[in-house]
Amino acid sequence: MADTNERNLIRLEDGDLDQPVYRIYAIDRFIALLASKNDAVVNPTKWDDPFEDFFLDRTEVMDGVSGSTIPLSNLAGDWHGQCWSLHEDTDAMWRIYSPNPKASVGVKVRTTIRKLFTNLKAVGSSAPYLQFFVGKVDYLAEADIRRLMSRLTFADVAIGGQGDRFADLLCIKRTAFKHEAEVRLLFQDIEIKRSSGGVFRYPLDANLVFEEAVLDPRLDDVDLAALKAKLQDSGCTLPIYRSPLYESPRFVIPFE
Repeated sequence: MADTNERNLIRLEDGDLDQPVYRIYAIDRFIALLASKNDAVVNPTKWDDPFEDFFLDRTEVMDGVSGSTIPLSNLAGDWHGQCWSLHEDTDAMWRIYSPNPKASVGVKVRTTIRKLFTNLKAVGSSAPYLQFFVGKVDYLAEADIRRLMSRLTFADVAIGGQGDRFADLLCIKRTAFKHEAEVRLLFQDIEIKRSSGGVFRYPLDANLVFEEAVLDPRLDDVDLAALKAKLQDSGCTLPIYRSPLYESPRFVIPFE
């Protein structure tokens, strides 16, 4: 990506951008994505872990003159993100995001960091380095996060006005979530307000940006065939198959 520089990438180098990343969508959400050709990044307040937005939503800046504090929550509304994983297939991710293969099955898609980031930036901006970021999440103990915050000043984060330091803080999570191996797609809505209700919708053609659609490993053959047909009828042209995570291997060993 010719216009990538260090301010776009958080704990990533240009050579990392072709790494595959994965995300599990609820099947109804994925079908809606196929139909609308739009995906969404959402405000961090909508993320599952209430600790994730610790800087913008739960931090106040002390005015050294008056002694009063100024909340940063007004800045929090500008930020939006979407979470992906570097892990191809894990039991934990299927059980979290596809909790019941009979009632709430998920569809896991694969793409690359570069494809995701390039597609998001295609929405256009006169100041892309202020608005678009992609980062690898750093997992810290809660005590380490508290120590980080005790040493931080607002000037440390805001200096230069580029947004990369804010994005960096949005790519920090507690070690309890380390199993997710997360990569985050981030958008700062500062130029013209394009988000609504904490959601920024942008064009994404699943058949072009994604590379495959993988169904829950717990599905039996009948349900697998039905769901595959449903996705194809909904316009999915990607390769579709069942995750091999739970397939039992067979071994042949000599008698002696």
